[in-house]
Amino acid sequence: LAFSQTALVRRRGLLAWISDLPGVFRVLAIASLVVALARPETFRTVKHEVDSVDIMIVFDMSKSMEDPDIPRDRMDAAQRVVRRFLRRTNNDRIGLVIFGQQAMLQCPLTHDAKMLEQIVADLSIGDVPELGTAIGDGLALAVAQLRRSDAKSKVVILLSDGDSNWTTRFDPEQAARAAAELGIKVNTVLVGSEESDLLGGMSVNPKTLRDVAVTTGGEFFRATDYESFDRGFQTMRSKLDTTKRVRLERIPDKQLFMPFVVLAAVLVALELLLSHGRLRRLP
Repeated sequence: LAFSQTALVRRRGLLAWISDLPGVFRVLAIASLVVALARPETFRTVKHEVDSVDIMIVFDMSKSMEDPDIPRDRMDAAQRVVRRFLRRTNNDRIGLVIFGQQAMLQCPLTHDAKMLEQIVADLSIGDVPELGTAIGDGLALAVAQLRRSDAKSKVVILLSDGDSNWTTRFDPEQAARAAAELGIKVNTVLVGSEESDLLGGMSVNPKTLRDVAVTTGGEFFRATDYESFDRGFQTMRSKLDTTKRVRLERIPDKQLFMPFVVLAAVLVALELLLSHGRLRRLP
């Protein structure tokens, strides 16, 4: 009798455990579907040999870049020029220097143009002390970065309203001469209207930017003329000696969502079997 009672208790415990399984399977099925909807995948790294030029972008973030003398403001115009340029760049390594009252390396040379585009999109006045325009220091910092590069051709793209009114170490002419001595071409982009001071806005100084471009063998552009900048830069780049580099790229390899879909289907089937099948009717 004692044996029979023990067996009955065990049997009831087993049935209670089995009766809980449908709920467990339901939860696991839902979890599997959630994972499947996230579309998990594996990646693999591939190597590409590319022809590359090293480019440093030098971006003016002084207070005067808030002047709305061109659509929206100067800051927005400069950001649009740079982001448009980055979307058209394939294999070059590009870095970013920002400056106002002082200069700061925001991003070292990288092949990741998408990441750099996001960095540029997130820039705002105040990221560096902005009560001054130290063009020379910004350009000198970019030149220092390129000096350590082993690329055959090195280029700077300098975006500013040209009104250099703050110097700690280098004025624009000194920085331009240093770039020229190293064979670094500086392309300058004027951000702002040349009629701004007549309308009561912040002045621009195209002469400073033109002089820097001439000294280094670069070209002078205006931020509002996108097509001219694109054509001019691509024409200049086509004449430069490129450097062979190995570029690593992570690309999608395998989609892993289907195994989780199958697992969810199996779990649902087991739930239905246990909920409505013979096991549920056992005494």
